[in-house]
Amino acid sequence: MKLLKKQPVAILIALIVVAGALVFGVNRSVGAEVEAVRAQFYSGVFDPQAGFTRTGIHGQLTQRSTAALRMLSIGEFSHPDSEELAEVELQLRTAQGALISALTHGMGPSALFSIDQALELAAERYFAVLHPLVVEAEGEDLAALEAAYGTMQGAARVIRESGYNEAVRTFHRTVMGQFPMNVLRPIVFQQMPELFA
Repeated sequence: MKLLKKQPVAILIALIVVAGALVFGVNRSVGAEVEAVRAQFYSGVFDPQAGFTRTGIHGQLTQRSTAALRMLSIGEFSHPDSEELAEVELQLRTAQGALISALTHGMGPSALFSIDQALELAAERYFAVLHPLVVEAEGEDLAALEAAYGTMQGAARVIRESGYNEAVRTFHRTVMGQFPMNVLRPIVFQQMPELFA
């Protein structure tokens, strides 16, 4: 107990308590900001100029996955024996499965972006092979195929216009890039929000 009454020891303990409180406070404050930005990936970004919340990226990725399944279903039932189609079908099925798995396991935006790019490429190839076959067959599948592919393209456009990446950049610029956070950055242990890029 006598050791605690000595001035240098008391000062050291006070400094440790203050430092601990600073680290806790900074991480709690930044953590709330980080979670708010991350939530916008799911719930969407509020656009003050338009006066509404834009659609979140997560839901659009689910839509793209569902549209890919529709495309696969059309190809499966309308042209099951096409070898050329079978090759691109495997690519699209693999990419769609990877996206569903990534969404289910809660992968971050940057990983989802890479997987979504693979889905986009596979869907383009699949559509390029299947579309002429469906046109040639002159069935009702043409409208369904074009609608499914249109849904994929529409969801991609909504993602590009979602404002999520701008929200992440704004966070880094206005929260982490300003004083005092730019100085306190080494004591922030929060995982920063990722760009969908």
